[in-house]
Amino acid sequence: MGNLLLKKKIITAFDDLKNALIQYRVWLHLGYVEVKQRYRRSVLGPWWISLSMLIFVAMMGLVFSRLFHQRLDEYVPFFTAGFLFWTFISGSVIEAAEIFKSNGGFIKQISLPFHLYVFKHLVRHTIFLMHNAVVYLLVCAFFKVNPGFVALCVFPGFFLLLLNVYWICFLIAIICARFRDMVPIITSCVQIAFFVTPISWMPRLLDQNPALLKWNPLAYLLDIVRAPLLGELPSSFSIHVATIMAIAGTAISLFIFSQIRTRIAYWVD
Repeated sequence: MGNLLLKKKIITAFDDLKNALIQYRVWLHLGYVEVKQRYRRSVLGPWWISLSMLIFVAMMGLVFSRLFHQRLDEYVPFFTAGFLFWTFISGSVIEAAEIFKSNGGFIKQISLPFHLYVFKHLVRHTIFLMHNAVVYLLVCAFFKVNPGFVALCVFPGFFLLLLNVYWICFLIAIICARFRDMVPIITSCVQIAFFVTPISWMPRLLDQNPALLKWNPLAYLLDIVRAPLLGELPSSFSIHVATIMAIAGTAISLFIFSQIRTRIAYWVD
């Protein structure tokens, strides 16, 4: 009896994912509308994010290139490419804590797949990423960086990154719906992760095979999208790690979701 109940819950969790994918027009539109409403009275709209990123990259590039004794035309593209996707990851993860809480009214009144709110959340941050990509293009034009056709590998790399960000956000949304005091903890962890991940510093500055890189999953996720933008192919090991993380993380998050799916509506009160 227990095994049948567990199997039924898991099937329901997969059905929730399947139904959300079928309703792709809904979460694509809602994600776009949220971005539009967020900057409704703004002159530049979401371009304010790109402008702030451009200023940050310029200032940090000048300071850190001297601090680490790196060539400016080599360090700034490296930092820009890494920070571009780090902004996407960190923004998605931090704001994932409020996914179910901010959509509590819909959850309690309308029968929609829970995954739909997660996908809407990812659409919004993907739009922000597309705006910020302009900064990378400006940096490439200024420093005359030409990654070539290798840059096209960023698209399958981003898809793999997106799969990992999906299950991380989904898991965080579930945890924070139940435990509200986890929000500042997650924010602090993301801030710490920035400094221990090769974003503002190059991996070659550390000793050979350092544990800080070897056991940091974010380093592999960044490698599969940053390397193509720098004219390099991501390492096969990074691809394998990111793939395993996507499969294992999705399975774990769906299993946890299957056990608590019916309680989420009560947690968002």
